[in-house]
Amino acid sequence: MADFAKLHEQNHRITETSNVFLYLIRERAMCDTECAKNLFFDYVARVREHIELVDAQLCGQLMKSQDRDMKNTADRFLSGSMEIKRIFAAYLKDWCNERKRELKIADHDAFVRDTNPIFGLVLDRIERETEHLYPLVRQLHAKSA
Repeated sequence: MADFAKLHEQNHRITETSNVFLYLIRERAMCDTECAKNLFFDYVARVREHIELVDAQLCGQLMKSQDRDMKNTADRFLSGSMEIKRIFAAYLKDWCNERKRELKIADHDAFVRDTNPIFGLVLDRIERETEHLYPLVRQLHAKSA
């Protein structure tokens, strides 16, 4: 059974962290603060954890369904997850050293220009999950109850 309370909490934390980080990085000096660095790496960890949870729990349940639409939706979300992970990994490679937990911002304008769409991509994904994936999983649970 999916833990929707946990998923909604994750969504809230990711959205909140995203909004605060995007606000902070408008000013170059804020990018070098410990606070911004901690927010950034907290965000990265939360996004990864959330995607893994959604893929394993929700998409995994839908893939086991006999309903073709549910399987197709799960397959689309899993494909989307792979693409988001690929894009996210390339972004992280460009802008941070994860082992050292350091941001590498030589060009502030480019960093902001790259960060906004990446964070937007994650927020769009969360919105699509809430609108399309969660209702299907609830429907699946209702059928099996």
